[in-house]
Amino acid sequence: MKLVGIFFLLFSLHSEADEIRLYLMKSPLGVNWSSPWGLTTSILKNEIAPVGNKRAYSISHVFVELNCQSSGTHIYRGMTSATTTEERELIFKKKYGLGTMFHFFAGKLEKDEGILKDLAPYAGSKRRAELTIKVSPESCQRMVDYANEYEKLGYGKMYSGLQADPLKREGAGCSAFAVSFLRVGGLMDDFTQNWKKILDIPKKLIGGPMTGNKVNIITLVANPFARWSNKVPHIHLEAWDPESIHSWIRKTYFEVKNGQYQGKWPVDINREKNTFKVELDMSQRETPTGPFWI
Repeated sequence: MKLVGIFFLLFSLHSEADEIRLYLMKSPLGVNWSSPWGLTTSILKNEIAPVGNKRAYSISHVFVELNCQSSGTHIYRGMTSATTTEERELIFKKKYGLGTMFHFFAGKLEKDEGILKDLAPYAGSKRRAELTIKVSPESCQRMVDYANEYEKLGYGKMYSGLQADPLKREGAGCSAFAVSFLRVGGLMDDFTQNWKKILDIPKKLIGGPMTGNKVNIITLVANPFARWSNKVPHIHLEAWDPESIHSWIRKTYFEVKNGQYQGKWPVDINREKNTFKVELDMSQRETPTGPFWI
């Protein structure tokens, strides 16, 4: 009887675990960050890649799930642009070139049923990957409070360029928004180096109000030798890349599977067809205190 009691205690503790989960959706053909030409042409290819009647995620995407069983709170959140019309107008009519990477678009806060509907067709897909992190009840509640305050203050209406920091009240792209939850929960330090893209973007390729330039899309497509460079007038950019996170999940999965995992957090792995899943236990991590905003 004592063993049975211990079993039910352990099962109860596990079933009430709080967690945050990131859903990574890779673009149809991948995003090539190696050069301005590679980035531009890969995005254009993704825009026309056939995906049937499913959501395309042409520049990749991230969703966040918070499941705080300790408080009975379970939410899904994401950030996207309110429409694709604005982006197309900037590229083809206003000739922003790579200036679109810094533009503030009208945004839409994605929630619950809509996210589940978008995720469902990709169950088991190689384009989908999942990272689950077990957290303390305090950290989970802090992230829920952040989600609620973010929405209340209206920041969900700002879909910002890659440079924007949501914790500085600048709005967010999908990846910066997802990462902001981990930052608020005190969970991000171990991932920064592997998930970030650092680019020096030549100003001559940036159109719009930042430079006053007009950069035709043809200029980018017809210039395969252009490079990221800090040797010319440029704008430095540090951005979170969903596909780097996707690759990190897959890499970690195989490290665990092959007995090569050297991370400091307890880990578990799972696989649903071609969808790789990694779970880390960071429930002993100390919860930050104080305001969310920098």
